[in-house]
Amino acid sequence: MDGLDGSGKDTHAERIRTLLESEGTRVILVSHPSKRFFGRMSKRFLRGTGSVARFFATLFFTADILWSVRWLKGVEGETVIFVRYLMGTAYLPRHLAPFGYRFFRKYLPFPDLALFIDIEPKVAMRRIAARGLAHEMFETLDKLEAMRKVAQQLASSEWVTVDNSEDGKGPFREVERLLRERSMLRPAV
Repeated sequence: MDGLDGSGKDTHAERIRTLLESEGTRVILVSHPSKRFFGRMSKRFLRGTGSVARFFATLFFTADILWSVRWLKGVEGETVIFVRYLMGTAYLPRHLAPFGYRFFRKYLPFPDLALFIDIEPKVAMRRIAARGLAHEMFETLDKLEAMRKVAQQLASSEWVTVDNSEDGKGPFREVERLLRERSMLRPAV
């Protein structure tokens, strides 16, 4: 599951985990940047500014993802939900994003259901502000608008896009419908 900052990725992932677990599925949820060393370092640099901070945020974020993928090889019999994965490449400089996406898409496992949680940048900014936390380097309206354009271009036909700009449960009902349609959840009664 991927999307811009403030799009509701973690909220959707938690709801999906709850649904799957209610049907007896064992679920592991991994959100990036994680709480492991590489994730913590990425978060630290995301709070910075400038090209050096951006470089190290990207480097540690990539290491965090690769560590998760390596760890995933040892997991059997469980459903894994990754939050923020391939679309993190949309945060690369615009000219590098398509190359980065193609590279990682070629070499990393691709999910059975790739969800792109889309959001209007103004709505994302409102949700980010409501968190009450310090903003990260990409959490400005201009940057979210630019990242959204890149991410929408990268979200090929392999991705299912859900618009989460609307507050409320409507977008999640769409996600639940998709999970049932793809037999990841039992049909609704």
